[in-house]
Amino acid sequence: MTVLRFTQADTLRCRFGASQLWETMSAVRVLNGSRHRQLYADWIAAKQDAAAKLDLRGLKAVQPRVGFTPDFLTPPPTASRAKFATEIARVRSTPLEKVRTELIRSRDELKNPAAAEINKMLEDLAGTRERLADEIESAWEALVEPDWPLISRVLEDDIAYRGRQLTDGGLAALFDDLHPTLTWEDDRLIATRYRSEDRDLSGQGLLLAPGVFAWPYLVIVVDPAYHPALVYPARGAARLWSDAPAPPDSLARLLGRTRATLLVALDPPATTSDLAAQYNLALATVAEHLSALHDAGLASRRRTGHQVHYRRTEVGQAVVDASVG
Repeated sequence: MTVLRFTQADTLRCRFGASQLWETMSAVRVLNGSRHRQLYADWIAAKQDAAAKLDLRGLKAVQPRVGFTPDFLTPPPTASRAKFATEIARVRSTPLEKVRTELIRSRDELKNPAAAEINKMLEDLAGTRERLADEIESAWEALVEPDWPLISRVLEDDIAYRGRQLTDGGLAALFDDLHPTLTWEDDRLIATRYRSEDRDLSGQGLLLAPGVFAWPYLVIVVDPAYHPALVYPARGAARLWSDAPAPPDSLARLLGRTRATLLVALDPPATTSDLAAQYNLALATVAEHLSALHDAGLASRRRTGHQVHYRRTEVGQAVVDASVG
């Protein structure tokens, strides 16, 4: 569990941002861990030829599936709509001692299987810094930049939606809907499934960045050397390249195909009518399945005005994760 403690000044200094660098790093992680991210299968298939021409072995070594990825590769952006050229220049100017410290942590935390590769990186810190920056830049140009107009629209839509939540209901309303593992309680943001140091924000506020390639995870930057930041899955990101993602076969066998489809589709949260229109199902059919998911603890529901939005619970998310693992 990780706790971010807010002061009154912090509540006034929360801001949203979109980062081309962060999207690129997240895309590389999806590419290297595609077996565990089946909802991105359409994107992976579309980028297969471009990805085959890239050498991303350095990034793969420092992006373990479980463990620490060096923060210097994704410094929190200083602008709300940071440009890639500006961000990659910051990576290339990272002090070498910070490069060393964070590479060692990536190597040692939770026994990174690429430890031998990181040991070689430590022999030439300046060369490693340039190599990793070059790999990020090539990934941006091949994997993300061609789709950036489409990606940025999703990010901007999410930021606009979250801004309305913040205006209408404050931080409690925002964080209650941001991710199933987040809880807002007594001026504290609690990430129940995260394993980093707690942090007092001390008036700096929190940068909130939606990520198209973040689903279904959170990334939290708590190192005091950086501005505190949180990357969360953008609404609709899992359906960016596929309007109706099919559920994994194992989940369909467990729940039935229609019910499994609806559970997977609850990203972003949706109403009964939304899902009925999307999947060409009768309202009564969708309502029955959503009620069953709710009764089983796999989905929760929340009334907003005259509408009821359903979303996956933490248990529901764990079931989806296990089915694609």
